[in-house]
Amino acid sequence: MNLKLTRLAAMAGAALLALSCVTHASADDAKQLRIVFVSSLGPAQPFYLPILKGFDLAGKQLDIETVFRGNQDSTLFSDPSAEKRLLEAAISTKPDGLIVSDTFPDVLADDIKGAIASGIPVVLTNTGFGQQKNVGALAFVGTDEHSLGWIGASKLAAEGAKNILVVTTPPGAVPFVDDRMAGIAQGIGTTAKTTIVAMPLEQLADQTKVVNTMVAAVQKDPTIDAIFSLGSCCGPAMVAAREQLGDKAKSMHFATIDLGAPVIDALKNGSVDFAIDQQQFLEGYMPVVILANYLRYAISPFEDFYPTGPGLVTKDTAEKVNSLTADNFR
Repeated sequence: MNLKLTRLAAMAGAALLALSCVTHASADDAKQLRIVFVSSLGPAQPFYLPILKGFDLAGKQLDIETVFRGNQDSTLFSDPSAEKRLLEAAISTKPDGLIVSDTFPDVLADDIKGAIASGIPVVLTNTGFGQQKNVGALAFVGTDEHSLGWIGASKLAAEGAKNILVVTTPPGAVPFVDDRMAGIAQGIGTTAKTTIVAMPLEQLADQTKVVNTMVAAVQKDPTIDAIFSLGSCCGPAMVAAREQLGDKAKSMHFATIDLGAPVIDALKNGSVDFAIDQQQFLEGYMPVVILANYLRYAISPFEDFYPTGPGLVTKDTAEKVNSLTADNFR
């Protein structure tokens, strides 16, 4: 069995075990488990709503108390020390299990290792790909950040793009963004190039600034014939920039990582070529399943990487995805 099929089999097995938990948990376990989820983002970010939906739904289905501790404002990324404080506070409550979006591995690693050493099992989710072995977590649930960048760049190049504009963060500011940029560098191939514009994090949260930056870059360099958004930070801005570019946009390609209302609408009308979907509902749901089976039945994950994607959304599939966004499944 190849690696992809093995992973799919592992995920299917975990889902079946989740059904077992639903059937037997109340009868077999007098103590209700409490699982705490710590993240640098939160419900003010539309991207995070499907994650929280999955987290809450898994808790209800498996009779587990689920507690979220994350950024409650609209800041794009909290600073590393803020997530560290959230993590330390969560550990101090001695939960039965811990889910961590490991946005800043260098800052959070010691606390995660300390939690595990104290007997609290941990699953990493959404961010922290590759860190599960470093800290001793049961698994990472999410996507390989490098592959997201590689898929986007290689697909745009295959569709004929020659000069792809990417608005990003300064190197070293956000580790998973660096991984996506490395994927772009590898995926771009020899037939195209990238024009890279780095913006401070606080400016990336300002959609007007991002739109103006994209439009100005294309106006300055007319050879730019594609824009690739690195995530939910910039997808809506990319759609708005396309509108402002007028006739120039008709000869360009547009693509993004992550979805969102403006992006889905643009996919439906064909003004955005494709979106790479992390299918992040599973990033909230599957960690609860993994921890429930580990805590209740001593079942360890078969693999330590549970891929939730990437999926690819195009004009042909956008309507179906759109129908699921109102309830925050997508």
